Formats: sequence, structure tokens, C-alpha cells
Amino acid sequence: MKGVFVTGTGTGVGKTVVCGLLAGFLRRKGMRVAVQKWVETGVRPAGPSDIEVHRRFLGLPGPVPEEELPDLSPYRFSLPASPHLAAAREGRRVDPAVIAAAYARLEARHDVVVVEGAGGFLVPLSEDLPAGDLVARIGLPVLVVVANRLGCVNEALLTAEAVRRRGSVLLGMVFNRLPGAESGNPPEILSDNPRIAAKMAGAPVLGELPALDDPLAGAQAFDAAGRAFLERWRAA
Repeated sequence: MKGVFVTGTGTGVGKTVVCGLLAGFLRRKGMRVAVQKWVETGVRPAGPSDIEVHRRFLGLPGPVPEEELPDLSPYRFSLPASPHLAAAREGRRVDPAVIAAAYARLEARHDVVVVEGAGGFLVPLSEDLPAGDLVARIGLPVLVVVANRLGCVNEALLTAEAVRRRGSVLLGMVFNRLPGAESGNPPEILSDNPRIAAKMAGAPVLGELPALDDPLAGAQAFDAAGRAFLERWRAA
């Protein structure tokens, strides 16, 4: 297996940035890297999509070529909602076979495929398919992104439990301090969250990202996490 599924403890925790930083790190190590998003919702004609943001971290020029979109982002919907609802709004349904085939094509052409999940690990891709079930079916190990804030430990532990209950390999967690995290979150809490989450989940924290004013310039901040990820991923 040449991929990794990057999930989060919820929406807006920094998955896109972590995926981009991870992909950029792996590319600098000389690896052929693709970043895939199975379902992207809230797609607008104006403004960068997550796939376009990934390209910026990889240092690739221009917009995503049209012929690459079906593999990099098999399903794209305009409604900013859960995939099952965004698809239903357009009279469509997410087909796991389409996603699995797109992933397999990317895997055949690359050394690593970094897959960014939508929302959390159990977000419904359809009325009867949580994303985590498809992750387990394909056999991807999982990296969990946690927004470091009050209450995140419970979210991290629930996500870790959901990953393991499906038989997926939990590589570890990356804690992310979003801009403004220090406001309303005492330093003692922010510093202890990764420690207690790692202890109770029995999974390592591969890195902690500071609040980044410019995520595209955050390669150095991610370097230690990238090395830790590579070691765990190769051993998985």
C-alpha cells in the first residue's frame, strides 16, 4: 500500500494544510507524490479548491489540468455540506467503486498518494457508507489531524477508536494550533492536550504545528512531523 488517509477530528481543523505540507515534504525527499480528495464540497467557480491548494504546496504551476481532476477529485459538489447531502442536492450519489478506481490509478503512477478526507473519519459519503468504511476497504493507514483547543482530547480519542474499530492502522496524530488558538485556551491546556491524547490513545503525536500566518511557508515547522510520519508509514 502506497497511500495514507489524512482525516481530522472534524471540519476546519487544518487537514488541507497538513496534507499539503506532508506532500511537499515527501516530494523534497525525491518521491512522486499525488494528493487526492475523494469528495470536495463547497466548490465555487471563484477561489481555490483544496486540490489547487495542494498543488501550491507541491510547487506545481497553474490550475489543475482538466484531465487530472477525475482522479485527483472524483466527486465535487457546490453545497458546503456533508458529502451525502451535497450529492443529493445535485441528484447524484457517491459511488465507492469510482473512488477506489481513481485511487488505484494514482497509486500505480506514484510512490505515495496522500488522501485528504472530508470532515471527520465517519462523515457519510452516502446514506449507508461512512468514509472510514471505505478507508478500511481500500486498506489505507490513517493520520489524524487534531485542532489543539479545549475539548480536542475527547475528539482525538473518539477518532482513534473509530479508526481502530475498522481494522485500519493508526499512524499517529498531528496537533495543529490554528490562528487565534491562544485566545480562550490557557497555555497549560494547549501544552497538555498532545501528551494526554497520545497516552490514552496509545498512538504517537508525530508533530505539533504552530499557528502559521502563511501555511505555504510552513515547511520548516512540519519537518520533524514529516520525518516521524515517514518512519511510521514505512513500518506500517
